[in-house]
Amino acid sequence: MAGSEPPLLLLVADGPEWRDALHQALVQEGFRVVQQPLPLKPRDLLTQIQWSIPPALLVLHLPSGPWTLQATLQLLERLRRSHPQIPLLLLPEQSDDLERSQLLDAGADDVLSRPFGLREFVARCRALLRRVRRSPTGGRSPAQEQVLRIGAIQLYRQQCKVTRAGVAVSLTPREFRLLEHLMLHPGRAFSRDQLIEQVWGPDYDGDSKSVDVHVLWLRRKLSLMAPHPEAIVTLRGLGYRLDGPQE
Repeated sequence: MAGSEPPLLLLVADGPEWRDALHQALVQEGFRVVQQPLPLKPRDLLTQIQWSIPPALLVLHLPSGPWTLQATLQLLERLRRSHPQIPLLLLPEQSDDLERSQLLDAGADDVLSRPFGLREFVARCRALLRRVRRSPTGGRSPAQEQVLRIGAIQLYRQQCKVTRAGVAVSLTPREFRLLEHLMLHPGRAFSRDQLIEQVWGPDYDGDSKSVDVHVLWLRRKLSLMAPHPEAIVTLRGLGYRLDGPQE
């Protein structure tokens, strides 16, 4: 972090002692940290958090009680609509493989369940920030990167919006990032493992079949299958490729 201002992390956690421990671990590693108490009700999170300065990373501790899985998934959907560009690390009290997969698919960038060590926690924060810094650009200029076009599909990166023939299409955060990655590399083949690594992230521990499910949803929502001129092509034994007329 030498030579530039350290990244700003927003830490929202339950319990002052636990919050202070996480805060201290991050500060010792050179991060700037703003900490806030966790609201009692999940629905109050977006209104009670101070967003005056967008953080480089949001760390959100999820206790038990009112923070049920369903309430958390609903919160993630709202959070991703209002702040789509902010990476999110979730710290649930406990979670199994299915719950972690659901949280990741709903918009979390990483999930670290308690108990965990502070060193691992800081390492996960660093990994998320590195992932953001090395997001693919496809060699386009900054002006060109804002809107990606393939045939009738337009993807607006800053607004996290997608249209087909001018009609808005609602995508989940994961669907959006998968489509964005394919549109940044039109005509290039990706294996499922490559897509997991580059879209889901290296810390994802779910099944690679999640790629197939998300491709299916994208095809249905955007008509990305033959005979349309733009299509996500299945490469048997390998993975997927996005084809179509480009601007």
